[in-house]
Amino acid sequence: MNINFKFLLLGTTLSLIPNITNAQCSPAQSCAELGYKETANKGGCLKCPFGNGWYCPEPKEEKAVLGQCTGYAKNCKIGDILNSDGTCTTDKVSDKTPIGVVIYISSENCGWAMADTPIAQNIEWIAEGAQSVVEGTKDWLQAIKNYNACSNTQKMIQAGDKDLFPAAWAAYEYEPNAAPTTKTKWCLPAPGMLNSLYINLNTINNTLSKLGGRQFTNDDEHILSSVEYYVGRPWVFCTHNGANQAGLFYSRSDGREDNQYVRPVIEF
Repeated sequence: MNINFKFLLLGTTLSLIPNITNAQCSPAQSCAELGYKETANKGGCLKCPFGNGWYCPEPKEEKAVLGQCTGYAKNCKIGDILNSDGTCTTDKVSDKTPIGVVIYISSENCGWAMADTPIAQNIEWIAEGAQSVVEGTKDWLQAIKNYNACSNTQKMIQAGDKDLFPAAWAAYEYEPNAAPTTKTKWCLPAPGMLNSLYINLNTINNTLSKLGGRQFTNDDEHILSSVEYYVGRPWVFCTHNGANQAGLFYSRSDGREDNQYVRPVIEF
C-alpha cells in the first residue's frame, strides 16, 4: 500500500514538469507586443502588468435609440441636429442624414426632436363631435407642465381612426425617407415642448436655416399640440401678440385653420 502510494505521488509530480518547463522557456513578450502601446493613460486605459505601457481602447460612438429614452441626450443640446443614425451634431455632417432638430431635453436626459418641416397643413385636431380622450386645461401654466407627447397621442390613436383624430394619426404615420423604421414613433408635441421651442426659438431657427428647413417667422405656422384647451380646441404654438408668455394659444372651436400644422416630435 505504501509503495503504490509513493509511485502515485511520483507520477503526479512528473506530469506537472512539462507545463512548468514550457512556461519557463516561452519567449518573453514586451508590453507593446501585448497591445500596451500607449505611453500614458489617456483615460480609461489599462496598464501593462510588467512595464510602463498602456492599452487605451478606442472610444465607441454613443448613439440614441430613436423613439426611446436611453439617456443619450446628455450628449446633446437644444438646437442640435438629430440624425437618422441616432447621433446629435451641431451642424450637417457629410455621412449623416438629419431627421429633426432638438427642441427639449429633460432632467433625465431624455431628448425630443421636431421634424424640420411640417408634414400636414389645414388639418383638424379632432373631428367635430368626437370625444376628447386627453385631459385638458385652460391654464397655460398647467399646460406647459405636460410633456407626455406620445402617451397623449397614443390615447387618441387607440380611441379612433384618422377620421376622428386626423392630426394624431398624421404624426403617428409619419415615415421620413431617412429613417423609415421610425414610423409609429412620432407624436404630436406636448405643450411643455412647444414652450421650450418658444424659449429657444432663435437657436432652433438658426439650425433650421442650416438644414434648409422651414423656420418659424411672422407667425405663419401654428403647431398643434397633443393637449386640449377646451372642447376640441387644442393648445397650439404661435408667436403673434395674442400668444401668452409660453408661446401658446388655442385654436378656433372647429380645430381647423389654414395656418394650423402638424410638426411631429420623436423621443431619443
